[in-house]
Amino acid sequence: MLSLSGAAIAEKNKLSSSGVWLILLDITLADDNHVLLVRNNEDIEWPTGSGDTYQKFPFDLDDMKEDKAGEHIVLNVRVSNVTRSLMPYLEADKGLVGRSVRLCVVHSDHLDLESPEIDEYFKITRTTVDVMTVTFEFSAENLFNIQFPTDRFLKNWCRFRFNYPLGTDVRCGYSEGVYLECNKTLAACRQRNNSSRFGGFPGIPGGGVYTSNA
Repeated sequence: MLSLSGAAIAEKNKLSSSGVWLILLDITLADDNHVLLVRNNEDIEWPTGSGDTYQKFPFDLDDMKEDKAGEHIVLNVRVSNVTRSLMPYLEADKGLVGRSVRLCVVHSDHLDLESPEIDEYFKITRTTVDVMTVTFEFSAENLFNIQFPTDRFLKNWCRFRFNYPLGTDVRCGYSEGVYLECNKTLAACRQRNNSSRFGGFPGIPGGGVYTSNA
């Protein structure tokens, strides 16, 4: 159930209002900078006094729906590409796929309120571009893709990425450069004279599943 603030309920019940409901998009980039957009005809600062300015930008949201496999909820957001303003971000970061997005709804007469009336978080899972429109597919996190428990302790499987090209993963530490790949087993690590850096747990007893209370 959607919970609205007192100010939002008052605005909803008015016969007429001088303000409008605004949709905000906050896209987090790879360098932790943010692209802030508002579906409006002028820029806004929200919350008032925060210094966060949302730039006016034309975009539309489709209805939320399940993906074709019925696995998770998706929301398509169509952003104008006429000015090419977003293209530098898309070209520099693989269409922003995998980046986090915050979608908020606020009222223009109550921008001093720090909490939005609607506050949702998504990941960009697909981006398509044409001369007129950039279409983002927003998806809520699929809980079935979350590993649980967070860490797994495997007897004969290295959890580190093979350090080739050199510097790929310093935890592996392989540095001779003779081998170009590794099957992540202890035998392969010994073959590469790198068993002291093996990322598995050969001391774990065989068979069964073991859990930690830590």
